[in-house]
Amino acid sequence: MTNTARIIQGSMRPLLRLGRFGRLGRLGATLLLVLAASAAPLQAARPVAAAGLGAPIDPLLVQKMTQSPTARLPVIVEMQHGAPLLGIDTQLAQQALGLLQLHGLAQTALPLVDGAAGLANAAEITALSLLPGVAAIAEDAEVHAHADASVLGTAYPLAVEADRVWAAGGTGAGVTVAVLDSGIAADPDLVQPTNRILARANFADPLNGSDDPGGHGTHVAGTIAGNGLRSAGEFVGVAPGANLVDVRVLDGNGNGRLSSVILGIQWALDHRLQYHIRVLNLSLGAPARSSYLLDPLAAAAELAWLRGLVVVAAAGNTPGTVDSPGTDPYVITVGATDDRGTPTVGDDLAGWFSGWGTPAGSTPKPDLVAPGRKIVSIRTPGSTLDRLLPDHVVTATNGASYFRLTGTSMATAVVSGAIALLLERQPGLGPDQVKAVLMGTTRPFGQSAGSPPAPATIGAGLVDIASAASSGPRPRATTGLRPADVTASTLYPALYGQPLHWKNPLLGGLLWDLLGWSTLDWTNLAWDNLAWDNLAWDNLAWDNLAWDNLAWDGSRWNNLAWDNLAWDSQRLD
Repeated sequence: MTNTARIIQGSMRPLLRLGRFGRLGRLGATLLLVLAASAAPLQAARPVAAAGLGAPIDPLLVQKMTQSPTARLPVIVEMQHGAPLLGIDTQLAQQALGLLQLHGLAQTALPLVDGAAGLANAAEITALSLLPGVAAIAEDAEVHAHADASVLGTAYPLAVEADRVWAAGGTGAGVTVAVLDSGIAADPDLVQPTNRILARANFADPLNGSDDPGGHGTHVAGTIAGNGLRSAGEFVGVAPGANLVDVRVLDGNGNGRLSSVILGIQWALDHRLQYHIRVLNLSLGAPARSSYLLDPLAAAAELAWLRGLVVVAAAGNTPGTVDSPGTDPYVITVGATDDRGTPTVGDDLAGWFSGWGTPAGSTPKPDLVAPGRKIVSIRTPGSTLDRLLPDHVVTATNGASYFRLTGTSMATAVVSGAIALLLERQPGLGPDQVKAVLMGTTRPFGQSAGSPPAPATIGAGLVDIASAASSGPRPRATTGLRPADVTASTLYPALYGQPLHWKNPLLGGLLWDLLGWSTLDWTNLAWDNLAWDNLAWDNLAWDNLAWDNLAWDGSRWNNLAWDNLAWDSQRLD
């Protein structure tokens, strides 16, 4: 009997049940023939199923399992929705945590991605993959700050035209940027005359007497919102009136895990209204394992984006590649330029260290660029970076000490500050409009610096906040995109009941137009075929998603698997 015949007879449920990472469910080989004839090719680097039967496992994790079968490795266990559930499902996360307690060492629940993080060896990972309800097992990969060596002053606000916005009275006041990094020290440039660090949360290793043992997060925060008080205005960030929230996800050596960043994003989502958080700054990243569709960190960033937070991510410091979550097509991915220490942009160069490329299934990255070389910002005396790079201390005319760094981390902070200035001027803009305005108002650079930069390395061009702040509405910058698998599943209750439009109404021999919300198995094949741009995003039933019910105070972080690695072995200058 054909699939069409089954539908006509009343089953009204497609039999193609693709799992979380594109594996077949419990169907026979005949279904595989249907898929081979009709479905699009799968994205690169698909995880493999243990013993050919269980949930797929990250292929790089499989390699480590083979190399060190008895070692307990950091993992994220993601659960499968058995049926459409209420968005962020704490029960699924607790279930994943319980499975890790039985087969490994459980560390923390990750409700945002329907999973949990922990440690497990090869045998335990294999056992977990074979358990009912487990959708996928990913490595809880390391994330690192994108910064390193490098001089000079604050040409970068002038290069992005922030001074013109300041002249019109703009400072970013009332806009809060959540900085997910190594912490933010209470420097006078951030806490005087008014404390603009509104809150702190820690998902990294225990604090050891310092708000920022690494020094990276404070430098990023100063680039975004330092007011130059200690230097008498010599070294000022892009949005000197913006507020900050310190979400610590990296340890004192600049390392963390995907799970720590996901938890940080969840915390920012839960507290966005309380602190008026509008922007997430992610000056960090991890090597992309596969398509963003399968990446739990990309899914967390997307959920924040779709809930109204502008997510700004670093492209990374490896030309030809882009780090996660900058691989995600929704977020604003930032590359770096060298402003040559001058306010004019004719002599600017594309950062030779700046990441770029077209990640699997995504859009070309970076989306735009900003100054990222020899950026002077707040110093954290005694921090890891301060000890590693003593020659990077910069002394202001009045004797105050600051610090210089280079990397796409710094460029990301410049863009986050620019967005704070934009949202102060146009507070009604959502993430899609912010991205469209920024990309639509960039300007060229490097006219007197020899050959022009290749478009692939700089995206839309150099951010121009003065032009952006005076720009009118523009078409959405995120049309034609398909959310990540976890995002799509989580959004189900908010999307439920909207008219369904399919890209291919006969995909796989099925009569998709006969299927409805309650008669369709929402696997990744269905999400692939859904025409996402036809959904009425402005009318989503967000109240059906349990965004604000998570209990944070009972969480324990003292058993996380932090790696004691050097901050960054690369020297950019």
